[in-house]
Amino acid sequence: MKLGNKIVSIALVAITISVAVGLLVQSRIIHDQGIKLTRETMRAAIVEAENVRGTISKLNTSGAFDRGKLIAEYKASGDLRGSTLYKTIPVVAAWDAIQKVADENQWTFRVPKHHARNERNTPTEEESAIIDIFERGDVPEYFKVDPSANSIIYARPIKLTADCLACHGDPKTSPTGDGLDIVGFKMENWKEGEVHGAFVLKTSLDGVNSVSRAGMAKTITWVLPVAALVGLGAFFFSHKTIIRPLEASISVIDAASSQEESAAREIATASQRLAEGASEQAASLEETSATLEEISSMTKRNAEHAGNAEAIASQTRSAADNGTADMEEMVRAMGEIKAASDNISKIIKTIDEIAFQTNILALNAAVEAARAGEAGAGFAVVADEVRSLAQRSALAAKETADRITDSIQKSEHGVRVSGKVSASLNDIADKARRMNELVREIASGSNEQSQGVSQVNTAVGQLDSVTQSNAAAAEQSASASEELSAQSVELKAAVGRLVAIVSGASTRAPAPAERPTPPPPAIKSVSKQPPKASAKPAAGGGDALSFRDS
Repeated sequence: MKLGNKIVSIALVAITISVAVGLLVQSRIIHDQGIKLTRETMRAAIVEAENVRGTISKLNTSGAFDRGKLIAEYKASGDLRGSTLYKTIPVVAAWDAIQKVADENQWTFRVPKHHARNERNTPTEEESAIIDIFERGDVPEYFKVDPSANSIIYARPIKLTADCLACHGDPKTSPTGDGLDIVGFKMENWKEGEVHGAFVLKTSLDGVNSVSRAGMAKTITWVLPVAALVGLGAFFFSHKTIIRPLEASISVIDAASSQEESAAREIATASQRLAEGASEQAASLEETSATLEEISSMTKRNAEHAGNAEAIASQTRSAADNGTADMEEMVRAMGEIKAASDNISKIIKTIDEIAFQTNILALNAAVEAARAGEAGAGFAVVADEVRSLAQRSALAAKETADRITDSIQKSEHGVRVSGKVSASLNDIADKARRMNELVREIASGSNEQSQGVSQVNTAVGQLDSVTQSNAAAAEQSASASEELSAQSVELKAAVGRLVAIVSGASTRAPAPAERPTPPPPAIKSVSKQPPKASAKPAAGGGDALSFRDS
């Protein structure tokens, strides 16, 4: 179905619903108004009858009727309800007036009351409930609409007036003196103002319903032609002001969507290639960055080792210089020891010479003691002891001289060895000095190399960050291009469906193409922690960036 036909159909359905609702509302209003009019008519009839009752009551009170003549006429005929006396009773005059109106309107009229003199006025269950309501309180009227019983009931209470007591008052006031009223009924001793019975009008709802249906039928005869004219007008108006401009706009949108789809497909292809290239470049830069980080770490360690070697070489040089100085001191000490040994040797020679001279003197003393004989015996003993001591001194001086000679020889050997060690230490100190200078130059170069590698590593890190950002941007661009392409396909499909809706084509619009699945991610973020000394350059192992996530 074409869009114009749909619009007209919707308009007709809306008009139909509106008319149906309007008819229902109108029927309800007419029904309520009919019930209200019926109530007012019933009220007017009963109120008029009450007025008639009041008028007849006044006439009776003023003596307008000849009671004696009327009673004689009644007794002569024997027909109470056909007599003129019966018609001069106020309540009878009232219900006669109501009965005429009820007959004209086809209502049912009743005068029910408890303990009625006429059995026909015995109340039904419903009428008894109405009378009870009037007797319980000062209720001016009763009205009820009963759809289940298809009836309308209106009632007003009958209250006793002073003239009513002539027939229903105290039996002591009986005109015949036997407790009976003028027509022969027993007086009930009722009081003025009491409620005894009611005027009840009842009718069916058929009259009100027929009026309501007639109004609806008349309304329908007017509304249906108007609704048809409105539908035709809506059809021509929508076709001219909506359908034609919409078809023209749809053709333009269709052409634009086709061009957009083609352009989006090309952009998506180019963005995909760019994203793949950026991903490969980012991966290469990650590997390069990791390698440079490893080189930088090794260079830093070499620089640190060179610095440590320089410090050790400086300490070695200082130790060699200190050893050389100590060796020179030892050489001087050995020279002094040799000089002291030479001096001791001279002293020992002097002691040996003294011991030799003492021995000679002891021998001379012994010779002289022998010459002296007994007088020189004591002196001979002393001379013998002196000679023995001189021999012992000579022997000790000889042994000491031998040992000092040996020490002098060893001291001379030590001096010679110390000279050689001093020469070797001087050579070691000179070479340590040269090695210290070389290590200092190596440490300086390693520091400069480490600084240069750090700068290169920083530059490569910045380049890697930029490349990662570019790769992510390329993937986002590719994802957006894929999304744009998918939306273009959906737009074209939507245009096709819109064309089908407007033109009413029976064929279904093509379903939107499935969105292309993005390629697996190729970028991995590299952890920037420095690698261990024994580790090889590690490839990146971070989380992957997909088109959707970017």
